[in-house]
Amino acid sequence: MLACVVLVVSGSGFFLRYWQSNQVMGSPGVILDEDSSMDKPPVRLPDWVLNYVGEDLEVSEVELEALPEDTTITRRRYKHPNGFFIDLTVVLMGLDRTSIHKPQFCLTGAGFHIEETTPTTIQMHQPVAQALPAMRLKTLRRFQGQEYSGLLYYWFVDDQHVTSSHSERMWLMVKDLFTKGRLQRWASISVSSIVIPGQEENAYRHMEAFIRAAAPAFQSTT
Repeated sequence: MLACVVLVVSGSGFFLRYWQSNQVMGSPGVILDEDSSMDKPPVRLPDWVLNYVGEDLEVSEVELEALPEDTTITRRRYKHPNGFFIDLTVVLMGLDRTSIHKPQFCLTGAGFHIEETTPTTIQMHQPVAQALPAMRLKTLRRFQGQEYSGLLYYWFVDDQHVTSSHSERMWLMVKDLFTKGRLQRWASISVSSIVIPGQEENAYRHMEAFIRAAAPAFQSTT
């Protein structure tokens, strides 16, 4: 029995080393800023969306240290003239597939309590009419005596697939790695905002309108 276990472990290690040295990196499903002078070109997010004006947000050292070095994080905050804002974040993996994970881990680590997790679809009109699968989260957090609702939509994309399911993404990645020696290059896309409790439904409508307008500008896979 022990010999069988040793054989399986040794064989698994051999195949993992083989895949790591022979795998082919897939293409991303997001558009990179090829004009950038950075070693890791950021995702090309639009300067404005509808009536929202975008500005770059700095990625924290904590985030950078928690993810593999070849991870690319691009984040912008889009502000509406009425004060409402929406944050758009794209996390793009490199050769290390541990870059991509469910946003729930980061939210709970930041002190947000997850109240609702709802699979949904957003009806897109461009570049073609279709339904974009997304996961919608509602979270709560108290700050300086005031309770706030954190709202977030997220989904995953590579050059051939779009899914809101982390388990489906993992299955697709493992299947391609085993059958084709190809490591899919996934990106995690999240769209988030913070509102006072009671304003969630109105915020959801604005966020979905934002996604309809913004996604075709940076996401190449439909």
